[in-house]
Amino acid sequence: MTVGTEERLVRAAERLFAARGVAAVSLRAVMQEAGTNVAAVHYHFGSKAALVDAVVRGRRDQITEARDALLDAVEVPDARALALAFIQPVLDLVESGGGDWVRVIGQLLETNDPALTPISETFYERNARFVDLMSRLEPRPDEDTIAFRLTQAMGLTLRVLGDLDRVRALMAGAGAAWTARQVVAQLTDVVTAVLAGPPEGRSD
Repeated sequence: MTVGTEERLVRAAERLFAARGVAAVSLRAVMQEAGTNVAAVHYHFGSKAALVDAVVRGRRDQITEARDALLDAVEVPDARALALAFIQPVLDLVESGGGDWVRVIGQLLETNDPALTPISETFYERNARFVDLMSRLEPRPDEDTIAFRLTQAMGLTLRVLGDLDRVRALMAGAGAAWTARQVVAQLTDVVTAVLAGPPEGRSD
């Protein structure tokens, strides 16, 4: 199937942003990567900010729909089921070729970039569902604690899954030759612990 110019530009920008960082990539570099001209970039997007916005929105719905399906299946909430609802859609996206997008979103999250607004819109909608489910965990956390745990879970998931090879290399340097599957299993354990919080009776 022929890929249209707009899609080529978005995918080229996604690759370059992931590799170099959004701030370091010019519209001319995106044009060269996509094999188009500057006029095409301006015709389809008008500005770099609009192109970044298109990249951010590009795979958002895939994550949202997959996460919704997992949350719909949670009848009796527990921290591990919620951790999987956080991690699995991102992992599926990475495995289907969306790793660059995950890295870009992770980078933008690190700097609290305003370009994340399209993600924030759906995150807060999803966040409301997570808050409802997490409020039924025991011991029951308050809403501020839930919001903090969800934010940390999101950041950790994006950092690890956005560059599994880097994580595996770091672990190899520490003497642990982990497979990607082992990294994901460890990530799931850690995110589960983040969402669950300390054992009942402990708050320090």
